[in-house]
Amino acid sequence: MNLMTTFLLDLLTISRFVNFTGIMSKKISQSNKETEFALSALMEIPLQYKATLQLGILGRRLAKSPEQVPLPPPFASYNTTSRAAPSWANNFQSVPSNLREEATLDSTITPSVTPPPAADARASELQFCPVCLAKPRDMAFGCGHQTCSGCGPQVADCPICRRPIDTRVKLY
Repeated sequence: MNLMTTFLLDLLTISRFVNFTGIMSKKISQSNKETEFALSALMEIPLQYKATLQLGILGRRLAKSPEQVPLPPPFASYNTTSRAAPSWANNFQSVPSNLREEATLDSTITPSVTPPPAADARASELQFCPVCLAKPRDMAFGCGHQTCSGCGPQVADCPICRRPIDTRVKLY
């Protein structure tokens, strides 16, 4: 290999990985080390980092989606005779037939709330925990994926890539 190829390979290796040892060896508080590592990891994922900057959620702990209104749940009838009902299905009351008829009549009316564009919907999905879908993501794993601090300690494998979790970092 020539000198230029070696230089480029070294540069790619340095730029693709966060220097965990370098960050953890600094003489700063543990929470600052964790914060610096988390931010460095986010910088390695440009699309996710860019989305956090655009949404203004970097460092914010509110579970509010900016200027987005959720759509009502869809009304659907499922054929439960063709498959066994899940155990949790017995906990819910069935919808009376007159309400189902009203729902089908109302479904022809165009909703007054317009759905967000696909890019905005994808960006809003990135800020919520993929396990509970309610709390903001504030814990990162060694693989780079994130959950909320409520769900993170309870999972042994990453819910996204299924790798065993060896490192958990609290994001601030």
